[in-house]
This record gives sequence, structure tokens and C-alpha cells, in this order.
Amino acid sequence: MPDPQVTTQDHPGRVDPAEASPYRDSFAPGRRAIAGPSESDELRHLLQERLRAASVVLAVGFGQYVLRALFLNRFESLNVLFYGGILGLLLLSLALLSSSWRPTIRELRIHEVALFAGVTLFFMAAQYIRLYRWAQADNPMLYLAAIKSGTICTFLTILAYEIFIPNHWKRAASVIAPMALAPATVPWLLALLHPESQAVAARAADVGQATEHGLFLLLGTFTAIYGAHTIHSLRDEAREARLLNQYRLGRKLGSGGMGEVYLAEHKLLKRPCAVKLLRPDRSDDPRTLARFEREVRATARLSHWNTILIFDYGRHADGSFYYAMEYLPGLGLDAIVRNHGPMPAARVIYLLRQACEALHEAHEAGLVHRDIKPANLFAAERGGHFDVTKVLDFGLVKTLQTGEGLAVSRDDTVAGSPLYLAPEQVVAHPPPDRRADIYSLGAVAYYLLTGRPPFIGETVMEVMIAHTRDPVEPPSRIDPTIPFDLEAVVLRCLAKRPEDRFPDAPALGSALADCRDADGWSSEIAAAWWRDHPETTSTAIDSPPEAAEAPPTIGAVST
Repeated sequence: MPDPQVTTQDHPGRVDPAEASPYRDSFAPGRRAIAGPSESDELRHLLQERLRAASVVLAVGFGQYVLRALFLNRFESLNVLFYGGILGLLLLSLALLSSSWRPTIRELRIHEVALFAGVTLFFMAAQYIRLYRWAQADNPMLYLAAIKSGTICTFLTILAYEIFIPNHWKRAASVIAPMALAPATVPWLLALLHPESQAVAARAADVGQATEHGLFLLLGTFTAIYGAHTIHSLRDEAREARLLNQYRLGRKLGSGGMGEVYLAEHKLLKRPCAVKLLRPDRSDDPRTLARFEREVRATARLSHWNTILIFDYGRHADGSFYYAMEYLPGLGLDAIVRNHGPMPAARVIYLLRQACEALHEAHEAGLVHRDIKPANLFAAERGGHFDVTKVLDFGLVKTLQTGEGLAVSRDDTVAGSPLYLAPEQVVAHPPPDRRADIYSLGAVAYYLLTGRPPFIGETVMEVMIAHTRDPVEPPSRIDPTIPFDLEAVVLRCLAKRPEDRFPDAPALGSALADCRDADGWSSEIAAAWWRDHPETTSTAIDSPPEAAEAPPTIGAVST
């Protein structure tokens, strides 16, 4: 059954824990930032785009040559086969690179070599045919023209490779050097197979002309290799020097519908943080800007230990809006359940009591979160304590008081995540208040205990209707080991009518504290759990040996 966990309004995404790495690995002094999976994705995307562009340029070039030959009626059957074949291969390359195919970097490198090797072999075959023809016709002038034509075609191929393909100089040299030898290899191969052609070759080009062609290709080869090195170095410097006011950006941690989040370091404080940048394509949307600013201002008003901290907010010189928040090592509650199954009752109580404290501060400040879900509750390690709950993503926050201007959602949309939203968020009556967050916390508790949300369906609409109409299946029917006192708390949170739920977060927190298993989990037990599950954490790809030995953590922030 498909999971309808989407929102009907644009909402931030979050970081995939598999794409996070230790902060110390990304900004170790004297080293470049380590290329994590997100940076590998960036290289893969760049290489695929460049190969697609190269395929377009080469296909257009060969296509124009085919049209020219057809217009001048200079095609023979063999030429048609040759030119039609290489044009077809280029179009096939373009179609493959433009499809839904998501190749690895290795596969793209193989594609790259095959593409330019194919073009080079074509030019070699065409040059061989021309040289053989003019040798048989005893025409040294056209023989020399064929050599010059092959040299020019090879030079243009080398130039295209240097311009389009991102490479460090060693790899560029390993590809460009064989291409540069092609024009000299063809006459040698012709002389080996047809010794009689040497007489025409001797009359066609003297030592001076031969060395001229060789020096031309040699100069082109070294220029292309140095150009590839320069472009690669500038790209590295641009990535390393990417600064956002007082922050130096590292790897991308994640992206969502509204923004992208980067691991960052404050230039002066040397403090790790996560910087959220508004997506460039959304920066001109007044509604997106209002929501982005609303999220910052709402979260910045809160100071509780269990709410993610906002450090800074501003606008870069290029017009980019951003804000900096604390960088969290740990995992989202959704990821823990997804990777390790339902949680024991004691751990659920331990985590949700902390969430109640954070929400109490928000509610007292007149803010309703409206998007409480497992992905927005984070089990972090802070100050040597484990399973510290952090409430993330106040992007859908709404004020309890009227007239403050923080709520910018349209009246005809549903804000929140369908699997966890309260019935009044669906029907907009009564207006959602703090008890809507209590309902969502109950839905989260249900998920943490059973591994599934309280209502599921084939469509988003089915799920939303179920929240307003259908009775909740008691979680003990799914797992009989769930304590009845905790089940009663969860079911009260999930009452259809707001007045039947706990009136506020402290009341829910007290009810959780009164459960039999309330003392069954602690920071020490949590620390042991994290030590016993090293597979839960991940390290950066392509990390140097010293980085791989560092204690792994997972960094994640809400986007």
C-alpha cells in the first residue's frame, strides 16, 4: 500500500541520514572539505549535464556535415554508413543521457570514454579511407589535405573534451594523449598494410610539414591538459571558498521544497552549524519568502533545550536569503523506526515528554506547530546526553492570537502532513489550537509504538477523511505488549473532538510521566543503544583514512 505521507501544501524536506557525515571530517584544519554523497551527486549531475551537452554539439556538427554532403551530392554508400552510424550513436547517447537513467560516476566515465573514443575512431577510419584513396590515385596534394583534415578534426575533438568534461589533469592527459596520437597512427598503419603508399606519402609531406603537424597537436594537447587542470582547480577553489557572509559552506546536507541545507562553519567562532538557503527558484515568490521568514522568526522566539536553535538570519549580497541553526548529530524518529522497528514504551515516553516541554514553550508564546510528525522530531546527542528530543521545522506555525501576520497559509489549503494531522486541520472547524499539536503527538506515539500511523489509505484524501470519521484501532491490537496505561494516553490524544484530548502539553507530559514505564529509559540507556547500533551511523564517502577512524555521527537538520 503506498504511503500517503505527503503534504497538501509545500513543506520542507529533511536530510537523509545516509548523506550526513561528522562535522570534524568536513572542516578539519588544513584540509579540503571531504566529498560526501551529496558532493558526489553534484559531480555526477555535472558530468551527466556536460556529456549531454557534448553529445548535442557533436551531433549537430555531424548532422550539418551530413546535410552538406547530401546537398553537394558527395555521399557514397560507405560514407553514408560511416556518417549515419556515428550520428546515430551520438543521438543514442543524447537520448540515454536525457532519459530517467541515473548512472553512477563510474558509468558516466565509461560513457565519456566510449563517446570520445568512438568519435576519434571514426575520424581515424575516415582518414584511413581518404589516405588510401589518394595513395591509390597517386595524388600527393589530396593525400596531404587528408592528413591536415585528420589533424584538425582531432584537435577539435580534444578541444571539445577539455571544454565539456570536468577532470583533473592526470585523467585528462590519459584520455587526450591517445586522441592526439590518432592522426600520426593512421599513416603509419596505412604504410604497414599498404607499403606502396609510402611513395605518395614521401612526396606529399617533407620533414618540415610532418613536424609542423606534430607540433600543432603537441601544443594543443598540452594546452588542453593545462586548461582541464585550470578549470578543475577553479571549480575546487569556488567550492571551498563558497562563503555566505560570515559562514563557510560545506557539503549539502539535504534539500526540500523550499530550501537547501548545508553544513557550515562560522568563520570567526569556528562553530559547526547548518545553514538553510532559500531555493533560488523560490526567492521571487512572496508567499515562499513570507513562510521562510515566518519559520525563522517563530523558531527564534523559542529558547527551550528541546527546540532547534536559530543562530542567525540574513541575506547574502547575491540576494540569497538564509538562516543558520544548530547542527544536530542523531536521527529523526521516523528513521529510527524505519531502520530498527517500533520503539519500546519507555523510550517513546522519554522522547515525547521532552517534545511536550518544547511545545509548551511554543504554545505559551502563542504558536501552534501544525506539522508535528516523526520526521520533525529528532533524537539528537547534545552535551553528552543521548536521545535529546529536538522539535524541528516551524514552517507551518500559526499564531493563536489574531492579527500577528505569521499565518500565511491560504484558507482553502490543508497545512500539515496527512498521516499525523488533527481532524480540525482537515475541516478547519474549530480553528486549530494547541490541542491540534496534542493530536499529532498522539499520532506520532502510535507510529513509534506500532511502526505504522493510526490511519493509512490508498490516497491522501482517504487518510484525511479517516482522521475526521473513523475510530482508531487500539495499538495493543497491533502489538499486545504495549502497556494499557500508555495506550490510554495515546487514544485520548487521538480523540476526534479537541475538548476530549489533553488540554495542553504539560497535561500530556504529566500523563506520560505517570505511566508504569516512565522510568524505564534514560540518557545512559540511550547512549548504550547508540553504541550497540553502529550501523545506524554513517561516515562520508571518500573520507581519508584519518577521517574514517573518527567516531561516526549522523548530522541532520530539517529543510
